[in-house]
Amino acid sequence: MRSIILLIRIWIAANLAIAKATFRRMLLGATLPTWTWRTEWAVASARRVIAVAADHKEDPWINDIGLRFKTPLPASLRGAVEISPELLGHNLGDHYQRVGTTRRAAMILYFHGGGYTFGNPGTHREHIARLVARTGTAATAPRYRLAPTHRFPAAVDDAIDSYRALLTYCSSSREVIVSGDSAGAGLAVAMVHRARAEGLPLPAGLILFSPYVDIDHDAYTIRTNASTDYLPVRELSTPNDWYASPEHRTDPEASPIRADLSGFPPMLVLAGGAEMMLADSLRLSENAKRDGVECELIIEPEMPHVWPAMLPWEPASKRALKACAEWIPRTVNREP
Repeated sequence: MRSIILLIRIWIAANLAIAKATFRRMLLGATLPTWTWRTEWAVASARRVIAVAADHKEDPWINDIGLRFKTPLPASLRGAVEISPELLGHNLGDHYQRVGTTRRAAMILYFHGGGYTFGNPGTHREHIARLVARTGTAATAPRYRLAPTHRFPAAVDDAIDSYRALLTYCSSSREVIVSGDSAGAGLAVAMVHRARAEGLPLPAGLILFSPYVDIDHDAYTIRTNASTDYLPVRELSTPNDWYASPEHRTDPEASPIRADLSGFPPMLVLAGGAEMMLADSLRLSENAKRDGVECELIIEPEMPHVWPAMLPWEPASKRALKACAEWIPRTVNREP
C-alpha cells in the first residue's frame, strides 16, 4: 500500500508540474528561447519527480525500481541495435551491438549516472543504444554497487574490475572508449585514475556527458542555473555524504575534480549551458589542459543536465551524438 501511495504521489507531482509549466509558458513564454513545449514539459516533470523521489530516497520501493527498470526502446532503435546480457568481471550488465555490422569503430565502456545512488544500465538503454547506432561502436554497460549501501570506493572497485575484464576481450586498450553521464562520467574519470595508478593500459579516450566530478557541490552554477535544470536543489546544496564519508571526500577518486590528470588519454566533455553542474565540466576541462591532457569541451547553451539522454528529440542531442561519432575515429586511429 505504501508503494502504491508513493507511485500516486509521483504521478500527481509529474502532472501538476506539466500543468504549471503549460500555464507559465502561456503567460510568460518559453523558459529558454529554444525550448519546445515538449522540452518544457520534460524538464518540469523530471524536476518534480526527482524531488519527490529524493524525499523518499531510503524507500526500498524507490531503490528497487532504480535497480530493475529498463527504458523501453523506440521502434527505430529496436531494429538497429541488439542488446544482450553480459557478465563483465564480477558485474552483470548489457552488451550493445549495431545490427548488421561486422566491424565496430570502437568498444565503449559506459557507466550510467544517478548520483551514485540510483539507476542501473537499463535506465540508460535508449541513450546508450542511440550512441551505438550513431557512432558505429559496440558498447558494454556494467552495473556497479550503489550508495548508501555500498559507499566509496565500491563503485570505483567495480568499475576497474569491469575494465580489467574488458581488456581481456579487446585486442588493445586503444580500441576502448570509456564513457558515462553525470556520476557515471565522474566514475569514468575515477576509473582511469585508478587504472593509471595500477599501471594498466589506458583507454584511447573518454567521452563524458555532463560529468559530476565535485561531490562537495561547490559549483556556482548549482545556484545560477537552478531554474533551467531538473536536478534537486536541496540535495546539491550540501556535500554528497551518501556516496563518500567526510574523510573520503578529498580523495581524487571520490571527487575527480581534485585529481591530477597527467597522462590521461584525450577527453571529449559535453555540457549543457543551462545545467546546474556546468561548472564541473568547465573546471574539469581546465584541469585537463593544466595537466597537459587534450580536452575538447562542447557546451550547448540552453540544454540541461545530460540532455542527449533526457531530451533525445532535441537538435542539440543529435549534434552531441554527431560530435561523438566524429571524435571516436579520430581518437582511436591516432598514433599512441
